[in-house]
Amino acid sequence: MKRLDLIGSISGLRQRCRKGIFFVLAIVSLMAAMTFVGMSVDLGMITVTQTRMQSSADAAALAAAQEIVVGIREAGEQGETNVQAVQAIAAAAARTMAKNICEMNGFYIAPSTDVELGHRLLAEDGVSFTETWGSAPYNMVKVSIRKTNSDSTKPDAKLPLIFAPVTGTRAHALQTSAVAFIESRDIVAVLDYSGSMAFDSQFRTDTKNRIGLAAIETGLDNIWDALVDSGATYSDEQTTEKFPSTGFGDIDSYAGTYISSSDTQTIFEALHLDDGGPGSGSGSSSSSGNYYDGWSSGSMSYGGYRIGSGYGYNWLVFTSGSYNGYLFRNSGGSTYYYYGLTADYPGAGSSSSGGSSSGSYVPFPQEGKNSSGMRKGKPSESESKSLWEGYINYVKGNSLSSFGYQKKYGYRTLMHYLTVSRLSNRDSEDLWRAPIYPHHAMKEGVTKLATFLDNLGYGDQLGLVTYATNSRIETGLWDDGADETVDLAGKHLTTDVMKINTIQRHKQPGHYNSSTGIGYGLEDAKELLDDQGRYGAQKAVLLMTDGQSNQYPSGYSSSNLPSGWNWNEITDFDGDGTADVIIDSGYTSGGNSDGNWRAALHSFVRAKEAFDAGYVVHTISMGDGADTVLMSAIAQMSGGEYVHIPSGASNEEMEADLEAAFAVLAGQVPPARLLIDDE
Repeated sequence: MKRLDLIGSISGLRQRCRKGIFFVLAIVSLMAAMTFVGMSVDLGMITVTQTRMQSSADAAALAAAQEIVVGIREAGEQGETNVQAVQAIAAAAARTMAKNICEMNGFYIAPSTDVELGHRLLAEDGVSFTETWGSAPYNMVKVSIRKTNSDSTKPDAKLPLIFAPVTGTRAHALQTSAVAFIESRDIVAVLDYSGSMAFDSQFRTDTKNRIGLAAIETGLDNIWDALVDSGATYSDEQTTEKFPSTGFGDIDSYAGTYISSSDTQTIFEALHLDDGGPGSGSGSSSSSGNYYDGWSSGSMSYGGYRIGSGYGYNWLVFTSGSYNGYLFRNSGGSTYYYYGLTADYPGAGSSSSGGSSSGSYVPFPQEGKNSSGMRKGKPSESESKSLWEGYINYVKGNSLSSFGYQKKYGYRTLMHYLTVSRLSNRDSEDLWRAPIYPHHAMKEGVTKLATFLDNLGYGDQLGLVTYATNSRIETGLWDDGADETVDLAGKHLTTDVMKINTIQRHKQPGHYNSSTGIGYGLEDAKELLDDQGRYGAQKAVLLMTDGQSNQYPSGYSSSNLPSGWNWNEITDFDGDGTADVIIDSGYTSGGNSDGNWRAALHSFVRAKEAFDAGYVVHTISMGDGADTVLMSAIAQMSGGEYVHIPSGASNEEMEADLEAAFAVLAGQVPPARLLIDDE
């Protein structure tokens, strides 16, 4: 009995112990569960906070970098060349913007330490980068958000935990950062080198109606002055200036010497172009050093004169009086031209027949180039005579009659003649030195573009394609007659943008030929970007023209459109489902039917191909004759900017507008984007 009681007591004790163990286990399990729940809650809070911090850092970095983008773009719009000063202002704005974005999301940053600015350059391989923090020019922003302060009263205090204090940890340190940057660009400038790029420096009715005759005259005077100031000399006779300040014989003034004769030989002699002697200074003609005396055997004295014949003219020499020893030529009736002292003419006044040239003549002021592109040297006497006669024949014609310059032989008509009839570099090797409009305005604009990119220092690359009748990728400068050489060494897209500027400044309107082949220029630009564009750069084409394309492949028409071409999709710019521009036989530009619609179509298709390759096409059109419809459509289709410059009231106004347009596009840096860890 006692044994049973003992067994029962032991059994009860075991039951009570088991209950105690379960209780302890329950408490332990509950504590573990509470700890797990607490850790889960705290971990969730940490994760949510970390995510919010990262999102805020991303947004702050993007917004801060975009402040720099805005600053650069505004600098371009305002024509600001001191990009460093602009960047300093933009950097301050970037720090402020980052602080504001973080505060709006409930986080604190110290702009001076938590916003870092730096410089990120894309290497030539298009993949790797060099990054430098704290160094201008700034195109990279890093924003760091910290919750690491042990002082719980501070705005950057560690994240307080709810359950973790059970484990002895009361707060958790968090930190995150984000980097945003502005991409480098690969830009190809596609420039119009057609003959129309000289129209504003010529006696043209449309130019006269727009800017006035006085402005044309001033422009021609400026061309002459620039050529005189250049001091250009002949390649084989460097002691002789091509454009002497004293002029050429009686071509010795801006307005010119009026000679009524229509006989080329008479004018040539009257202008003193065969010996370069001084003119009379009173509107009469100069001497004729190539005059062979040829006095007839019947020469006699007559009333103080001696009369002879030569070259089919009657010649008179005063033998007494105030004109003793002076030579005159009778051109018919009682009209006489004064030629100077007989001492200037070997044998003049003698009774011998025949005679010889003086050996002195006025060389034509441009050499021209041979088929190899080399200057020919100082023109010979016969070459010069032929070239001067070309000028004389042009001026004595009636094309200048409505401008008051017919039969006026001077600097203005000579400059006009060169830009109309001898515009290409193979004919006139020095016109690149002169301000010929609107080409010179384009030059200044490209200089501003290159200077802006150079000062910006974002590692942008620049290439140059020039087009007229055909196009070419400019690979360097080796033009005979240029005062510099440039070798791009096969790198035709280059960060050395000022080399591109040097090349373009040594070109002239109609440099190669004179028509307008926009499509060919776009084709070359795409080829250059395809071959040498960098993987990590934004690629863009900057297309400029003052006219309408008129060159295209033989037989080109709507049948050449790529497969699947749909105008309603490609040129539906207003989103109504219908094409805003269709280029076919009914195409009009500026309200006028365009007989060169095939050339316009060729240009647009080439632009679409560039866009399909991922390239943005910015466009600039200038003047009343430009195809504004085409240029606007190309920009809209490709996501580029379009700027049109109407025909201005002056060349200076157009130049300022064109410089501004190039500066605006130079400032079109890409929108900022976040830097991904593996970039």
